Amino acid sequence: MTITSSTSRILLDFKQPLPADALLIRSEPISFSEATLQQLRQHWQDQLLKKQSALFSSGVYAEIMPYAAAGNDIPDALFVDKKPVMWPGNAITLRDVRLKDGHVLITASEISYPFIGALRDAAFRSNLEATGLVNIRPPLAICTFAITTDHLLILTVRGITTNVYPGRLYGQGGNPATLPFTIIAHQLDELKDELLINREEVDETSFRFYGLIEDLEQFPGKPDLIGTVRLKLSSSEVQQRFDTRSLSSRPPDAEEISMIPFDKKTMQHYLSKATKASDYCPPAFGGLVLLMQHEFGVYEICVSTYADVNETH
Repeated sequence: MTITSSTSRILLDFKQPLPADALLIRSEPISFSEATLQQLRQHWQDQLLKKQSALFSSGVYAEIMPYAAAGNDIPDALFVDKKPVMWPGNAITLRDVRLKDGHVLITASEISYPFIGALRDAAFRSNLEATGLVNIRPPLAICTFAITTDHLLILTVRGITTNVYPGRLYGQGGNPATLPFTIIAHQLDELKDELLINREEVDETSFRFYGLIEDLEQFPGKPDLIGTVRLKLSSSEVQQRFDTRSLSSRPPDAEEISMIPFDKKTMQHYLSKATKASDYCPPAFGGLVLLMQHEFGVYEICVSTYADVNETH
């Protein structure tokens, strides 16, 4: 696995851009002991309280209240202005991934979102491994970078109320909730939710995936599947559509957008000089570095900025 910065590394490089139908996802059932679930419930309360305190410090009032859509095991969520900003939904965890004969074989299991914070606790991980469950990762996400007809790459800016990477830059995507799922359908839903882009405004045949990037910073081991997709809209059309929603009505993981000309020189400058790795969600920065390698043959971005780019683990 190659380091892309101090915040992320390449878990698996697909060696070439692959269409969505080259990614095969297999479900592997998983179950947890009652002791593990009890620990998880306590961790979730701690996560809610920590985020609530952070929001209070930023002048945002947040309440911990029962969440109607949750099950009985973990019933509470964090609300801002009566909208949930942190809730115990479903998620999936990457168990194994292999590249074989031009296909990516992904094995995944269903878990719940509260694992994202609990897995940072060494004691929780140790107790989990004692039950025979090893290498359980924080939830798998899919991140695609949409590209407009006038060749601008779209980044979303995450709001401060979101639990994961608040205030940082990301692509378009999120955590699939259940298995099985269809990658393209999931990403079309994310484009609609975050950018108000309809299915017919997306070139579905253009989805390409480049690899998996692993977080080394906030949620160690959390993987993102990295891809791109071409839109049938210009940058001005995307911006106008996005601006039809008030700030308060936008999803917390896409409060603003930023666009970069998708060409070698501009992207290289943007990643190495205009921004730094900590401006991004770790998998997004690593994903853009991987994208530069595949699309423009640029490998020197991190070499000139981060001394550890050539380390391998």
